[in-house]
Amino acid sequence: MGTNAVRWIIGRVRAWFSQIRTTLLFSYFIVILLCIALVGTASFYISYQTMADRIESAGSQIVGQIENNMDNDFHSKRNLLLAPYYDQQYIDGINAYAEMSEQRKFMFRQNLVNLYLKSFNATPIRGFSRFQIYYSTGELIGASDDFKPPSEAKIRNADWFLRTIAADGGVYFMGHGEGDVGAAADNASYASSILIRDFSNPERFIVVRVEYNDELFRTIGQNDDLSAGSRIVVFDQNDKTVYTSGNLPGPAPETELVERATGSKGKFWFKSDNGDMLASYTRSTYTNWKIVLVMPRSEIFGPLDRIKTTVLYTALVAFAFTFLLSVLFGRVITKPILNLYKTVNRLKRGDFSERVAVGPNNEIGRIAANFNAMQDELQTLIETKYVNQIKLQEVELKMLYSQINPHFLYNTLDSIRAMADYYKVGEIGEVAQALADMFRYNTRNRDEIVTLQEELEQIDAYMKIQGIRFDDKIVYEQDIEASLYGFPLLKMTLQPLVENAVFHGIERKRGKGTIRIAANREPDGVHLAVSDDGVGISEARLEELREKLNWQLHREQWPDSAAEGGIGVRNVYTRYAIRFGERMSFRIDSRKGVGTRITLVLPDDSASALPTSRSEYST
Repeated sequence: MGTNAVRWIIGRVRAWFSQIRTTLLFSYFIVILLCIALVGTASFYISYQTMADRIESAGSQIVGQIENNMDNDFHSKRNLLLAPYYDQQYIDGINAYAEMSEQRKFMFRQNLVNLYLKSFNATPIRGFSRFQIYYSTGELIGASDDFKPPSEAKIRNADWFLRTIAADGGVYFMGHGEGDVGAAADNASYASSILIRDFSNPERFIVVRVEYNDELFRTIGQNDDLSAGSRIVVFDQNDKTVYTSGNLPGPAPETELVERATGSKGKFWFKSDNGDMLASYTRSTYTNWKIVLVMPRSEIFGPLDRIKTTVLYTALVAFAFTFLLSVLFGRVITKPILNLYKTVNRLKRGDFSERVAVGPNNEIGRIAANFNAMQDELQTLIETKYVNQIKLQEVELKMLYSQINPHFLYNTLDSIRAMADYYKVGEIGEVAQALADMFRYNTRNRDEIVTLQEELEQIDAYMKIQGIRFDDKIVYEQDIEASLYGFPLLKMTLQPLVENAVFHGIERKRGKGTIRIAANREPDGVHLAVSDDGVGISEARLEELREKLNWQLHREQWPDSAAEGGIGVRNVYTRYAIRFGERMSFRIDSRKGVGTRITLVLPDDSASALPTSRSEYST
C-alpha cells in the first residue's frame, strides 16, 4: 500500500473522529457500559437482600417450630405429674398424711411412688432421669432412686420449692443447677415441679419434682436441617443457659444473646471471633424460656459472597477499560469546551481582549467563532454606551457634593437674623462657627472617602445649628462602638439622613424629640443607624419609599439625578449600591406617631471595605 493511500486513510479517520457525533457515540458507549455495571450491582444487591430476608425468615420459623415442639413435650410431661388427681384416695391420703401411723405412711408413700413409676414407664418420656416427692413440710415422701435429700428445712425454704407453691398447681420449669437438692442425676439438664393438693385444704400438699437430661433438645436440633456451624441455645426464665448444641464463638456470646434477645421474638446480627452471626430467637409463652438459633454469616452467604467477589473483579476490569476510553475520547470533547469556559471567565472579570481559539470545523468550532463575534459586538456596546453611562453617573455624583439644601440655608440665615434682632451675640457666634465648619467640610475637603469620626464632626456642627434654631427642642445622642471611629465612609453619608430626621420627624412633632446615631458591628456587617422619635411615616408612604429603593445596578435608568434636587435618602442608597451592589442593605422602619429608623449595613471585610482617606481642611 502506497504512502498516499495511507495518508488518505489517516485523513479520513481523523475527519471521522473530529465529528462531534462520533465523539458522542463513544461517550454513549461508555455511559451504557457504566449503566450495565450499575444495573448488575443493583441486581446483585437486591438478590443479596432477598436471600438475607429469606434466611432470617427461615431462622425465625425454625426457632418457632422448636418452641412448639418443646412446649408440646413439656405439656405432656405436665399431664403425667397430675396422676394423683385421677384417684381420690391419693388426695385423701395427702390430707390425712400428718395423722397417719408409720405403717400407713409407709404404704401411702409406696403407693404414691408406684403411681408415678407406672406413669413414667407406661408412657416413655424423652430425657427422664428421676423424680422426688416432697410433703409440704419438706419431708421426702418418695423417689425413683436412692436419692438422699438434705434437711427438711432446706427443702422447705428452697427457691424452687417456694416458686412451685406460688405457681399453685402450675408447672414450674427450671434449668440445670437451679434448686439442686442433692447429687444431680447423670446428664441432668433441666427439671420441672408441680404442687398437688386438695383445693379445700391448701395447707397440706405434696410437691413432685422431675429431672430430665438434654435428649429432648438434642433430638430437636437433629431434626432441623441446620448448617454445621449453627448452634441452638436454650435459656430458662432466669436467662440461665439450659442447653447449647455446641460451643459458641467468642469470650461471652451468651451474655450478648441474653442482653439483646429481650422481646417475645426477633432477630439480630452480632459480631464474634468467627465473624458476623445471625441470631433468631423466640420466647415460650408456656415456660417463659427462650430458644435462640445462631447461624454464621459465612455459611449463609458463602456462595453469594463468591459471586460478589467475581462480580467486583469483573467490574474493576470493566471500569479500568472504560476509564481509558473516557480519557481518550473525553479529551477530544472537553478541551475546546474548557477553552471556551476559560474565555467566558475572563470576560466575566471584564477582560474583553481574549478570544476563543477556533478549533476543528465541527459544532464546537462554530460555537467558538460565533462567541468571538458576539464578544466583539459586546465590547463595542460597552465602549459606546455603558462606559458613557458610568461617566455620566460620576458627573452627577460630583454635582451632589456641590449642592447645599436651600431650605436649610434659608432657615439658618433666618435664625441668625432673629438672633441679631435680640442681640444674642454669643449664639450668633456659635451658629456662624458651625456654619463655617459645614461649608469647610463640603467645599474644601475634596476626598470622596472620609472616616466615621469626620462624618460625626460634621453632624455635630449641623446639630449645634439646629439646637439653637429650635431652642433645645432636639436632643442629639450618639452610641458609637469605639473601634468604628476610623471606619471609612462616603462623604455626606449621615448628613442627609439626619436632615430628614429633623425636618420630617422632629420639626412636625409637638414637644421635644430625640435623634440618635448608632454604629456597631454585627455578624452580617457594620450597622449605621439614624433614628428619631418624631411623627413617623404612614404605611403607604413607607411602601413608596421602599419601592424606590428596590433598584438594580443593571437598570439603564438611574433612580436619582442631580436635576431631581437635594441630597436625599435615595442618593445615599445609590452611591453605596453602585459600590457594593447586593452586599449592602438599606432599611427604613417607621410607625406613625412613634418614629423612624434608617439602617445602613455595610460589608466589614478588608477586601470590600472603602479605603480610608485623611481629610485636609483649609482655613
